[in-house]
Amino acid sequence: MTDSQPSAGSIAGFGARLLAFLVDAVVCDLLALFSGRRPGDAVYGYIVFAAFLAMEFLFVGLAGQTPGMRVVGLAVVRANDGGRPALKWALVRTILLAFVAPALIPDASGRALHDRAAGTSTIHLRR
Repeated sequence: MTDSQPSAGSIAGFGARLLAFLVDAVVCDLLALFSGRRPGDAVYGYIVFAAFLAMEFLFVGLAGQTPGMRVVGLAVVRANDGGRPALKWALVRTILLAFVAPALIPDASGRALHDRAAGTSTIHLRR
């Protein structure tokens, strides 16, 4: 029988990254609601988008993971040595993530384009 659970340190697959994104999206929606805006309001979507990008940059740059990544057990690390990415690379990664498509283009190992461009990897922390 094979073990289908990913091992700690392995590249996070699309499903795990999507789940982390959905958790982060809920947090950003709540932030937009707390701002007094409601879905359908012309500014609501921009607030959600700005909150997502700010959360991505700040949390990845300072803690190595967003709240969604923490819930799912993922982290962003430097691909070459597993350390925390520098803020400038977290910013590059976030800017590319704003265009959505780079997150959907993996290489053969499963690393998405925005991670490759920033020299990072999104990995599983636990088994």
